[in-house]
Amino acid sequence: MNKADDNAWLEAWTQVTLFYGIIFLPISSGLFAAFVCRTEHLSGGWKLQFSLPIPKKTIYLSKLFIVLAFILMMQIILIAFFLIGGLINIDSTIPWSFLLSAVILSWVGTFTLATVQLWLSFKIKSFGIPLGINVILSLLVFAAYSFRAGMFYPWAQLAFAISSTDESPVDSMPIFTLVITITFLLSFVVSTYTFSKSELKC
Repeated sequence: MNKADDNAWLEAWTQVTLFYGIIFLPISSGLFAAFVCRTEHLSGGWKLQFSLPIPKKTIYLSKLFIVLAFILMMQIILIAFFLIGGLINIDSTIPWSFLLSAVILSWVGTFTLATVQLWLSFKIKSFGIPLGINVILSLLVFAAYSFRAGMFYPWAQLAFAISSTDESPVDSMPIFTLVITITFLLSFVVSTYTFSKSELKC
């Protein structure tokens, strides 16, 4: 801790930002997206699903919902273990409002990433290629996180959302929230439209 009056919870949270927000969370988002498409690629499931009287948009939304549900479960596990570890070692007051807002906002920040990764996992039959692309783009977060303009980079939005206010380059949280919303809506519209126009896959 830098100062005597620093909150130990927030100081401990810097490790969450570094290892979880910058590295683990964006990579895990792509991993979940690849998993929900893997069975369809291996067993011809896309052809079966597209032959059913179900709109393709509904299929895409259901898979997106599953990916986001897995990420939310991961967020809940994160905060649970963080609180357990903190209660054992930290005597400071728990900053509940910050922790809840960081967990929820970083989950919302994965919406754009989930739509992009789900679209990539659908288009590319290989399980490893979408993951490789995701890992490479996730590594660029280290550079993007150092600049305010990095909040426009979908892979970096998670780190901006989960970091404490005294560490994040973001000056205005409402503007950042607006950026997250706009990028998600754009990626959602494009990915949903292209998925609904896709031909049957063998």
